[in-house]
Amino acid sequence: MNNVKIITYPILPIREMVLFPGGRVPFVVGRRASALTLERSVKAGDQIVLLTQKDPKVNEPTQEQLYQVGCLAYVESLIELPNRYFKIGVRGAARIRLIRLLGEEEGLRAEAEILDEPDCEAWDYDSRFEAQNNFYQAAAEFFGRNPDAARMLSIDQIKDLPLNQAIDAVAGLINVDVHEKQRVLEQVDVQPRLDAMMSLFQMDSDRFNVDRDLELKTRQRLDEGHKNFVLNEKMRVIQEELGKKDEKGEFRILRQRILDAGMNEEAQTKALEELDRLEMMPPQSAEATVSRTYIDWLLALPWDKFADERLDLDEAEKVLNEDHAGLDKVKARILEYLAVMRRLRDTQATALKSESAEPTVGVNAPSKEEKEKKADSDTEAATNKTENIAPPALRGPILCLVGPPGVGKTSLARSIARAMNRPFVRFSLGGIRDEAEIRGHRRTYIGSLPGRIISLIKKAGVKNPLMLLDELDKMASDWRGDPASALLEVLDPEQNGSFQDHYLDVGFDLGQVLFLCTANVRHNIPEALEDRLEIIELSGYTPQEKNAIAQGHLVPKSLERHGLNGMNICFESGAIGRIIQSYTKEAGVRQLEREIAAVLRKLARHSLQPEKGEVFDPVVTADRMARLLGPEKYLETPPGDDVIPGIVNGLAWTASGGDLLTIEATVLPGKGNLKLTGKLGEVMQESAQIALSYVRARAEKFGLSPDFLEKKDIHLHVPEGAIPKDGPSAGITMAAALLSALTGIPAKSEVAMTGELTLRGMVLPIGGLKEKLLAAHRMDRKVILIPRENVRHLEDIPDEVRNSLTIHLVGQMDEVIPLALTRYPEPLAENNDGIGQ
Repeated sequence: MNNVKIITYPILPIREMVLFPGGRVPFVVGRRASALTLERSVKAGDQIVLLTQKDPKVNEPTQEQLYQVGCLAYVESLIELPNRYFKIGVRGAARIRLIRLLGEEEGLRAEAEILDEPDCEAWDYDSRFEAQNNFYQAAAEFFGRNPDAARMLSIDQIKDLPLNQAIDAVAGLINVDVHEKQRVLEQVDVQPRLDAMMSLFQMDSDRFNVDRDLELKTRQRLDEGHKNFVLNEKMRVIQEELGKKDEKGEFRILRQRILDAGMNEEAQTKALEELDRLEMMPPQSAEATVSRTYIDWLLALPWDKFADERLDLDEAEKVLNEDHAGLDKVKARILEYLAVMRRLRDTQATALKSESAEPTVGVNAPSKEEKEKKADSDTEAATNKTENIAPPALRGPILCLVGPPGVGKTSLARSIARAMNRPFVRFSLGGIRDEAEIRGHRRTYIGSLPGRIISLIKKAGVKNPLMLLDELDKMASDWRGDPASALLEVLDPEQNGSFQDHYLDVGFDLGQVLFLCTANVRHNIPEALEDRLEIIELSGYTPQEKNAIAQGHLVPKSLERHGLNGMNICFESGAIGRIIQSYTKEAGVRQLEREIAAVLRKLARHSLQPEKGEVFDPVVTADRMARLLGPEKYLETPPGDDVIPGIVNGLAWTASGGDLLTIEATVLPGKGNLKLTGKLGEVMQESAQIALSYVRARAEKFGLSPDFLEKKDIHLHVPEGAIPKDGPSAGITMAAALLSALTGIPAKSEVAMTGELTLRGMVLPIGGLKEKLLAAHRMDRKVILIPRENVRHLEDIPDEVRNSLTIHLVGQMDEVIPLALTRYPEPLAENNDGIGQ
């Protein structure tokens, strides 16, 4: 030890490799500190020390994380790669022991000592001869098992080397773990080094024998039809050899889960058959993945899980009234549904109670007190029992809420789910054009999955959720299928008890699901689908209802969303009214909510930056609307005293509610043509032709000459020409406009009308009456003319609207003219020019 010479060397930590003296290896250097050390060592011509890391995942190893014995090496080649990476080739020179790791200021350096190689000649000749023969024999067997190693080094080359160098040469070629090779490197004396090397030979021999046995067993299991599964069979044999032989345990668990899932007989049989097929498949095959996914889907469905429904009508009514103002007809229909469900549940409980009753006669009959006690216990038992069974299925029509956007159809469905304590799931049908979205894909397709109906049932986790089929009128169809036809089975109470999804290919009972549908336009719903629905119309809200909704729901919700709950902000009723009148034009309240949010954003900024704008004032009044929301978006002109012939007010239904439809007519020189503008649809153009024919047929009665149209053209225009318009309900309005223009008699500006006109002058009923009367109320038209047959629909009109209007029921155009024009036209006189009085 006194002759130990400690020298400072640059070092390179290496991963997952061991370099022996005399060996050559190439590798890539990429760590910053290692690259700096390598550059400086090469420039200085220094040797470097290679030390193997104990954990290859460590980027900056400490002295304790390095093996203490390494190899001193020469850098024989150096190639610089992009991003300061280097590929180097080194040759081992001598064993070296690490003494102390130094800092990194000038690269990685360490104090180390060189370990001298032993003198093999000092051995006893007989012992040395026997050890050499054993080593050469083991090395020859190693080269026989590893042809790649034999190509790099032959047995003759080994015999020419001293024993210690021969061991190092072969140790660098053997494929074993790094820490096993490190054991050989750390042996300085020949005998311990030879013992460690012989252990490596034994490990290689054992590994070779295991691989050979695996290959043998695998070949025995294969036949000509299964050669494509060689790798999978090898994996199975490997698992068996490692002791992982209990694959059947997983299948036993799956089988028990199938039996306990509560599936119907068809589904259970299908699942067990699929499980039997899965057991016969190689676990890594694509078919096994498909089968396992199918079984998982069957197990994930709630075959016998039900939500605990709340059928308290008073509580349900309270929830519906809390969440929505108005909509009394819809709420009443929902409460009727709940009442029937409650009656069915009570009947079920009574039946269970009667089944549990046991008649007793004779001397051992129970006393009166015992009977009462038993009756109470039976009632409780029956109630508890009904909580664990499927709720009664109500085989009735599916409800469909139809109304313009923003009237609360979707939010009403959520409230119904909350009132009934059912999970809520929503399926948006807008743009759906593939029936596979409803019924799923068959399992023959790659990546197939169940349809959205089954997926939503799985998501709900119970068999009786409330499922909203939203935007029913916006489905499409093409060559991929017709989703509306696929929905027929889903929405038919007589068929959905065994709904067949193409992926599952077994029946699933949808009878417990409460389906609700929504649509904006009724006539866009396919006829066959509409036949299975109970349509409930949701008309627009009155200004009073909108004001109540804003104060009770929209403002509190918007305050919470904008973080302004504690600011004492309040909207005066007049402010909400101004927003409704001047900044929105809708049947619902969606735009109203956006405008309220815009006001709150302004107030939020005022509260934080008063110097940048208006001083923060928590009270929102009508006078502040122009400053908060800008100029009025919609100007509603009230009826005035100035009246012009040819202009008549009509009423129209739109997808967003009712609207006032002004129709203009004018007479000009020409050749008897009728020109129509305003982007009118085919039906509306026909209504204009009917109106003109009606006036021409009664020309003399209206003071017009029979040939009044020979030298005149009539131009009829409906303003807002960019908006398409169609429908027959403007017939009497067009006739009144034409008659006013031809006779020069103005129409009354406070009058608005709607009705279909026939050639005989009859006024036929129209649709959308509620929306049209709400529009008249909003636009301050006080006198309304409607078809007589629509009188039955007046009961749907809110009282405040009906009481504010003077409604005239008309059955003939002759009844319309004196009410619509300022005076009735005088019959034709002898010298009248036929164009007006």
